[in-house]
Amino acid sequence: MNDNSNHLAAKGRSVLENALDYASRGWCIVRAAANKKKPLGKWTQFQTERPTEEMLQKWFGNGKQRNLGVILGQVSGGLACRDFDTIESYKRWAAAHGDLAARLPTVKTRRGYHVYFITKELRYIELSDGEFRADSKHFNMLPPSLHPEGHVYRWVITMPDGPLPFIADVNAAGFLDTKATETHATESTQITEITDDNRGLLRSTEAMCVEGVCSDTPEQPNGSVVSVHSVAGPSVEQVIEESLPKQIRQRHCQVFDLARALKAIPWLADAEGKSLEQYVRRWHCLGVKRGVIATVPFEETWIDFSLAWPKIKFPKGAEPMATIFSRAQNAIPPAAQKYEQSGLRVLVAICRELQRAAGTNPFFLGCRTAGRLLGVDHTTAWRWLWLLKQDGILHEVEKGDHAKRRASRYRYLRE
Repeated sequence: MNDNSNHLAAKGRSVLENALDYASRGWCIVRAAANKKKPLGKWTQFQTERPTEEMLQKWFGNGKQRNLGVILGQVSGGLACRDFDTIESYKRWAAAHGDLAARLPTVKTRRGYHVYFITKELRYIELSDGEFRADSKHFNMLPPSLHPEGHVYRWVITMPDGPLPFIADVNAAGFLDTKATETHATESTQITEITDDNRGLLRSTEAMCVEGVCSDTPEQPNGSVVSVHSVAGPSVEQVIEESLPKQIRQRHCQVFDLARALKAIPWLADAEGKSLEQYVRRWHCLGVKRGVIATVPFEETWIDFSLAWPKIKFPKGAEPMATIFSRAQNAIPPAAQKYEQSGLRVLVAICRELQRAAGTNPFFLGCRTAGRLLGVDHTTAWRWLWLLKQDGILHEVEKGDHAKRRASRYRYLRE
């Protein structure tokens, strides 16, 4: 193993300079305690939002704060760490996966190693020889922090100048084992129930179904029928079926499950919540017909869903977009070959895969989502998407609105 620890923890480099370097990669950097391997002070806020540069200057600019760390997962752009408890366990993995061991950024800890990468599998798993950490409820010390027992964390394989490598299949990469205990990162499913004193004036869902408001097959925003089989990930119909309540009194919780499942469909992940009403209505009507949803007006379900949708940070499973990203990396379209930047070429491939998943319908893609996938900031992603429109590779069907949390919708125009 080459010791290139001078990349970020170079002799004489301040903790503030290190913190700003890490933060420039989109990582959520926080202060670490001097005598414990944990964040200093309250850190719940930073599980969902990164500190500002002003905060980092205040924390690390006085020269007194020695230790710093990173909160993993979604808040740091999908940053993940495989923690190997011992040198022996790391060596066994490295011997079996030499290509990854040679290029994945790695930190020497007191007893073992931390191996860093980007993934969409945002979860935490306790392993027999360490941990798989990829959710925002877990934290790692970073170089040049000092371990409570005196060890200085240091990089032994440095980070690349660009984005960290993306690992689509963490199992194939050898990061899991058969003695794992998994804990998924989840949000609270407590969504405030909103009642309506005048709900008696609303038409019941049964009446709406009789009148034909609920069709047997949901439609896309442009009126075309949803395909039962999707190119990547579950179909809308499959999601609706699998997220239905099993019995009465489960509707409220299952609405949140429906929202997470729809969020996992790549071409809907960045959709505005109100554009999904037809799918929610289909779900509600099926539940009423099958006797697993009581005579609650559809409006109550729609309110629950609309409250839940913007809160979803972890789509159910999160595998479909990772599959699309992996497929895109391995199949760059001819239309992308003229671009010099590899990230831009991959973006073209992502758009092609999203179009395949959406069939004849336009797909949603936000510049922030694109940026997270490609390891660039959202401004760069926006500029690249603009270029693809200019070059006739994409057609913008509907412009997004950041204030309304609505992503743009596109069609991919090339082969």
